[in-house]
Amino acid sequence: MQKIIFVLSWVTIVAAACKSNKEKPVEQKEWSELPAAINLDSFSQTDFVPTLENPFKPEKNTVYAAALLYAWDTITKLLPAGDIIDHDSYGNDFNLLRKSVSFKNSLAKDEYSVKIEVDGKEIIAEAFFNKTLPFPVKMEKADKPMVFGGKAVNAFGMYGINGDVAAFTQILFYDNDDRFLIKLSPQEQEHEVWLMKALDTDTTLATVIQRAKEWKVIGEKEAGNAKLVWKYIFNAEDVLSIPEVKFNIEAHYKKLEGQVFFMKGDDRIIEIAYQRTGFILNETGAVAESEALIMVDTLSISPQKQIFPQPKKLLFDKPFYIILK
Repeated sequence: MQKIIFVLSWVTIVAAACKSNKEKPVEQKEWSELPAAINLDSFSQTDFVPTLENPFKPEKNTVYAAALLYAWDTITKLLPAGDIIDHDSYGNDFNLLRKSVSFKNSLAKDEYSVKIEVDGKEIIAEAFFNKTLPFPVKMEKADKPMVFGGKAVNAFGMYGINGDVAAFTQILFYDNDDRFLIKLSPQEQEHEVWLMKALDTDTTLATVIQRAKEWKVIGEKEAGNAKLVWKYIFNAEDVLSIPEVKFNIEAHYKKLEGQVFFMKGDDRIIEIAYQRTGFILNETGAVAESEALIMVDTLSISPQKQIFPQPKKLLFDKPFYIILK
């Protein structure tokens, strides 16, 4: 997995997947249908991050999808990023949005769409991707719910040896039952789903992904060691159990909306920074979908040029003139 376009951090589980095809086969519609979108404000334990480099809170669910960055990248091609002047007033989210390159080449040109609309100084960019990734065969549904975070949730996986499921399921790294990395290979061979359980504390999703890559390298070495190869083979008593995930959440990035940025020409403001992200993971496969909209406009008065050296007292308390012109 060279590039990441979707990451879900679900407390101790990180699910990584890719985008989706708009033309879904008829037999996939039922399992891959996303629910109606719900606003992020309804989920007190869930956050969106605009880039992989943004800090996240380990105690919260964190969702990242690359659509917002594709929309921003389209805007910067009309407003060259080199024309944006560095300034101490910029928020951290805007600085990370400007600098992030981790999304580049994460999707092929035919795997996403971007619409751009220019009306005078106003620029609106919309980006969309959707990827449906069915597994070669269905994985097994758990006979009873699994307990996750103190709550009973539906689960799926492999409970004992199942040759058909094991054929597309690989243990990339195993240290113990709280530190391991699994890869699921859907029918589309160029895509992968990685599931990483880790109790380590990371500060950004980018560091999580980097550690997953490091674990994969360690696993490749250990799999060649006769004394350690048992870690990477499914045995009769092994259990792989994954909670079902299904959501469709929309949000406005409030730390980006209202952000003024200064340019060599007209200064600009981000008026809208919106994203909707949906995800499904169950015994049939995975679906990841995201759309984003960014609207940038010019400032009628540039805050950068407003200089108020001292307060003014504009009091008409002495004789004065009224001039009609």
